[in-house]
Amino acid sequence: MNKFLLLLFCVTFFIAAKGQSNYAEAMKQGDAALQNGQYKRAIDKYFAAEAFDPTKKEIVKKKVKLTFDRIEELRQDAINSKRDAENALKDAQKQRDIAANALKETQKQRERVDSALKETQKEKDRADSSFRNFRELKKTVIGAKYQGGIVFYWNDKTGKHGLIAAENDLGEFNWEEAKDTCDTLSLNGYSDWRLPTMDELGALYANRNVVGGFALSKYWSSDEINKAQAGCESFNYGVESNYCYKSAKIRVRLVRSF
Repeated sequence: MNKFLLLLFCVTFFIAAKGQSNYAEAMKQGDAALQNGQYKRAIDKYFAAEAFDPTKKEIVKKKVKLTFDRIEELRQDAINSKRDAENALKDAQKQRDIAANALKETQKQRERVDSALKETQKEKDRADSSFRNFRELKKTVIGAKYQGGIVFYWNDKTGKHGLIAAENDLGEFNWEEAKDTCDTLSLNGYSDWRLPTMDELGALYANRNVVGGFALSKYWSSDEINKAQAGCESFNYGVESNYCYKSAKIRVRLVRSF
């Protein structure tokens, strides 16, 4: 049975690591992603590095801040481009109106102005699109507050689908009480909160320092083992267990999908 528990731990750690095997490798992958402009991947790798070695939290914090600073610079560039494009568009519209009303306007002049107007509109559209992309990125980055909780996992590389954890523990319940409470609970405007699966609980443990507020105690999962037992995980050691009796009072941290 110890071998089975070790296997479960390894599978959970593999899901959390996602392509790296130690702190240094995760940081290296994060730096490479940052240099290549892959900001979502960089942040993901930095937080994975912190999961490997929580003592490097301040180093990771600086790396994440640097990434956000890069994003902010790009966002400011997008805003400036948008402003310049809008001003250019206004100027082009003004020139077109003058040309349209001028008695001596030639068709050639009108075509030049119309062409400039179209190009300016394209530049504005590109700037608007860039601005929207960076705004959405900042909403769903790992560790961001979003849709009633804190983002702690992405299901895909776009950052548009993933998992959100409640900011605080719900309390201590037996397993049936925990499930019944989830079915009727409305928290921060959302009513689809639930117990995490064992895999999701492993990801939550890996990013526990990002979400915060966890006790050094066991947490329930939604996975039922048999009539008397359900899956749980110790956030003191990060060890999964399939031997938690449903009647036991164990802590609950809710999650929801987005």
